[in-house]
Amino acid sequence: MTGCGGESEKISEPESEPEVEEISVYVSGQVKNPAVVTLEDTGKLRAVDAVNAAGGLTEFADEGAVNLAEILTDGSHIHIPTKKISEQEIKPGSTSKKSSATSGDTVNINTADEKELESLPGVGPATAQKILDYREQNGAFKTIDEIKKIRGIGEKKFEKLKARIRV
Repeated sequence: MTGCGGESEKISEPESEPEVEEISVYVSGQVKNPAVVTLEDTGKLRAVDAVNAAGGLTEFADEGAVNLAEILTDGSHIHIPTKKISEQEIKPGSTSKKSSATSGDTVNINTADEKELESLPGVGPATAQKILDYREQNGAFKTIDEIKKIRGIGEKKFEKLKARIRV
């Protein structure tokens, strides 16, 4: 008696539940509402779907740096970086400070672009990008010592850098 009734209930429940599966994706960086978004998994979800669920891109987003056509999987992380600031977007008074940082003896690690960071001893393109990424994710450096949180900048490299950097 119980076997027949229990079996029919078990058969009907699993048929309705698997139709709608959900995946969670962390969307961060230059989106309007950075968050973990939950999407119905249709099997055709792309990164652009998660970005749209997080409110879409901000005006500062470098959408070309991310493959928005990438297929999503549960637990993915999509980070939209900030686009590089052009000379037109820099305030008129700040251009002279930027050029003096390039030609002067110190570089402001909070405002320097990739080329300025690469002018530092022991900083190549990869390390410069790590500095830019760190700044984007964590905000401005509070002290020059904080640069040691960048992977690849240990005590020895910091000793070479500390006289040439400022915040």
